[in-house]
Amino acid sequence: MTTARAERAVDRAWPLLAVLGAGLFLVAVDATVLHVALPDLVRQLRPGAAAQVWIVAIYPLTAAPLLLPFGTLGDRYGRRRVLVAGYAVFGIASLGCAFAPNVPVLLGCRALLGCGGAMIMPVTMSLLRELFPDQRRRRTAIAVCSGIAGTGSVFGPILGGVLVEAWGWRATFLLNPPVILAAVVLALRWLPRNPPGRRPWDAVSAALAAGGVLGIAFAVGHPGAWTTAVASGVTGCVLIGLFLRRQRRTDPPLLDLALFRRPGVRAAVGGVLLVMSTLVGLGLLFAQYLQVVLGLSPTAAAGRLLLVLGASAVGSVVTPSLLGRFGNARVRTAGFAVAAVSLLVPAAGPAALTSPVLLGAGLTGLGLGMALALTSSTDTLLSATSADQAGGAAAVEKTGYELGAGFGTTVFGSLAAAVYTGHLTVPAGVPDPARALALSGPAQAEAAASSLPPHSADEMLTAAKAACTTGLQVSAAVACGLFLMAILVSARLGSRELRLQARELRLQARE
Repeated sequence: MTTARAERAVDRAWPLLAVLGAGLFLVAVDATVLHVALPDLVRQLRPGAAAQVWIVAIYPLTAAPLLLPFGTLGDRYGRRRVLVAGYAVFGIASLGCAFAPNVPVLLGCRALLGCGGAMIMPVTMSLLRELFPDQRRRRTAIAVCSGIAGTGSVFGPILGGVLVEAWGWRATFLLNPPVILAAVVLALRWLPRNPPGRRPWDAVSAALAAGGVLGIAFAVGHPGAWTTAVASGVTGCVLIGLFLRRQRRTDPPLLDLALFRRPGVRAAVGGVLLVMSTLVGLGLLFAQYLQVVLGLSPTAAAGRLLLVLGASAVGSVVTPSLLGRFGNARVRTAGFAVAAVSLLVPAAGPAALTSPVLLGAGLTGLGLGMALALTSSTDTLLSATSADQAGGAAAVEKTGYELGAGFGTTVFGSLAAAVYTGHLTVPAGVPDPARALALSGPAQAEAAASSLPPHSADEMLTAAKAACTTGLQVSAAVACGLFLMAILVSARLGSRELRLQARELRLQARE
């Protein structure tokens, strides 16, 4: 292809980026849109404490096991075909969620929504490798899509707050179908028909990978008996082991394991997992704290979280130039450091959390650090493979993304719930039904307090707010510790990554 033709192809690719970004944005939004809407949903459908966690977590935990099968399926049978099918599934599942009459139906439709998201995400990111072969332009496109994904996760509570306050929690799903319909029309019109790949698609490997990720995801996110979680985790690890063994013996493999031996790839996968765990998990706790403890309306609470959205957008804009100047390893480590410092604000406790200035600084820094770490990690993964295998690399990145979202929701949610239950002091004389309801969560404590005498109700609400604040404080402190560990690991791996890259450049110069 001549230089002029390549330039024209890139010029046509930028409008396509808007189409891809629209679908990616909705998929990211639906991971967190229920954070602010959950109290309204709880009042209507009355789910238990475990069901509340799963209503939020089942979406990413369903998507995660299917990302690698669907991502590689796009490489084999055509990315546009898989993308449009994913749009259709996502739109239908959104309608099912919006009109779900009870909790089981809502859980089923949220799982189907995860299936649609698993078809959309890896294909969208692998198309960037195809549409933008030039690294500089690809980094800009990756930054845009990473920013869309990250800000979409943050924008979910904001959008949920506006829709819940105007029409109720069901409206959070009714926004998807018209946008999805437009995306389908534009994708069919604008996206090129890429020919099917020559590499065969190994259904056995796909099933082993999906089962392994599902087992591990269920083990980490299972809020029930530990024996079930251990059994699921062991099963998942065995299936992953069989998958890896098959990849070494199959030619060509479904996923080229040489990807993980390339500089920075393992650190990038860990970075995506950690960033999304913190962003989504703490996002749920922040949304709950702002409404229950500070007494803000859903819209006002969402407005506070807009600081994360704005900082993440700014970070996505500046990251490509930083990557070109300092390299992926340094930018990723810097993102971890900014996030760790920012988490010291909520970890400091009530004095910092009630200060608009300190809380605003913490949320802003968190958004900026997440954008730096996420964009640099995504660029590392997509640049580590060829265009015809980009679906597998994108699926690895998005598996970390969805596992992180699911793990963050369940792990940080379960941690905060345990701290809340352990620190809640229920006033003497409160009936057992009200006591049990209050122990289920801070939103339920408000409902329990409404049936109590004024004095007991005030004591109940004060105790619930204090316990909720402690839960957020402990969770933020744990997240801060994880980021401090990530800084040390990333710095160590980053120095090795830079040495390997320098050696590759010297070899290329000799050739």
